[in-house]
Formats: sequence, C-alpha cells, structure tokens
Amino acid sequence: MNAQQDEMVALGQVASAISATATEFAGTAVELFHYTYTPIQSEKELIDRAAVMDYLMDLAQHENDIVLVFANAISDRIEEFENQMEMPTVPVADKLKMLMKARSIKQKDLANIAPQSVISELLNGKRTVNLNQAKGFAGYFNLPVSYFVE
Repeated sequence: MNAQQDEMVALGQVASAISATATEFAGTAVELFHYTYTPIQSEKELIDRAAVMDYLMDLAQHENDIVLVFANAISDRIEEFENQMEMPTVPVADKLKMLMKARSIKQKDLANIAPQSVISELLNGKRTVNLNQAKGFAGYFNLPVSYFVE
C-alpha cells in the first residue's frame, strides 16, 4: 500500500467513525456538525448544547474515541459563548451581607476586623472596604482578598 492508499483508508475509518457517531447520536450528522461549528446565540441553545456534549461524552468508549472530538468542539462553542457574557458585579456590601447571613454571623463577630459601627457602614454602602479590612474578611471567610475589593 502506498501513502495515498493509507490516507484513503484512514479517511474511510474517520468517516465510518463519524457515521457511527451520528447514528448513536439521536440527531443527524448535519445537526451534529451544527452543534460543533455554529456559534451559540442564546442561553437556551447553551443548555441544549451542554446536554448534547454530555450525551456524546457518555457515548465515548475510550479517551481517543471520535465522539470526544465532537464533544470537545461543542465545549469550545460553549466556552466562546460564556466568554462573551458579561457577569453582573455584586457590590462588596451585598457579598458581605450574604456571607454573614449564610453563616449566621453578627456584626460584633467581625470586631477584630473593624468596629461594629464601621461594619454597619460597610453593610449599608456608606463606606468602602479598605485593603486591611478586605484582608481581614478574606481570612475570616477563607476567600481571596479580591472578593472584597471593588
């Protein structure tokens, strides 16, 4: 066999694997290619693609299975969509309130970080967290300092 014949056999094997994947996949090959190459336009489409990706990953028989090529391509489309989404910013005061409520912490429990009056002003948005306070909260709640910096 020459190199060209070897390439044709390999291409035939890939085509066969793709065909088998499309057969296993509940949709058609056209749908499969659409999911892998077309950008995601909405959150509903994001959810649909994630479900297809999970389904394809479950089909994989081994780590070199062709279905993982499709699943990874869908993953790339999901990542592209998520990268263009703007995440809302949550004010530090709201983060602090949420943490305190979730852990049943009172203002006086944070007295080693700042006086209770300062904690109250921070929670009411009348004051911003300074770097020392951010470090104190980070240590207390076991979170990164950046979580408490606006």
